[in-house]
Parts: sequence; structure tokens; C-alpha cells
Amino acid sequence: MIALLVDHEPSKRTCKFTIPGGTFDMDVRVIITEDTAYAAQYIRDNLDASVTGNDLNCRGITFGVLDGRGPVIWLPTAEDVSINNHELFHATMNIMQWAGVEYSDKTEESYAYQMQYLSNQFYNKIK
Repeated sequence: MIALLVDHEPSKRTCKFTIPGGTFDMDVRVIITEDTAYAAQYIRDNLDASVTGNDLNCRGITFGVLDGRGPVIWLPTAEDVSINNHELFHATMNIMQWAGVEYSDKTEESYAYQMQYLSNQFYNKIK
């Protein structure tokens, strides 16, 4: 686990959790907060990415696998199921590409299984 160092405390509406790797040994970290400065620091600490709060001027974003570190999903809220699913799809694609599984008719079910796994884990955590 990577230590989290921030200049300020996160807002009380911050939710962080890790979806453990299932079939593929690649965890997905999730941070849900409207505090973009805090989210950017969390992403930098967990992915070694050069992210600023300005990069989070959107409805959600997934930072893909980097140097063997799993994707990080940022959402300002988890209220919009379609945005949640959109970002989970990006995480699914990142993991499958990292695992060397190219998308095709033969691998479609594997992609669907990974999406199902991430979705179940995500929605069970935010209940």
C-alpha cells in the first residue's frame, strides 16, 4: 500500500476503495470526491501520474495501467450509473489490454466477464 500524503484533509464526502484483481492480478483503485485537488494528489500518489485538479474538469475519468500499477477511476459522485459504467468500461479495457487479451469475437465473453466483475465489486462497495 502506498502512503497517502496530502496538503489538506479530504472532504467528508470522499469515498476511496480498491477493487481487488479477480481473474487478472490487477487492482483498480476508485476515488469518489468533488475535491479535485485531493483526487489529483491521490492519483499522483497511487499511479505516479502527473495529474492536476484541472485534469479533472469532467464527469469522471479513468487513468489506465501505468508501469504495472492498476487503473485509477475518479468520479465526482457515483450518482449517475451511466458515467460509473462508462469509467468501469475504460478500466476493463485497460486491464484486458495489460493482460494481452485483444478484443475479438473469441475474447468478447472474457471482456464481458471482467466488466461484470468490476461492476459488481464497484456497486457492492458504494451501497
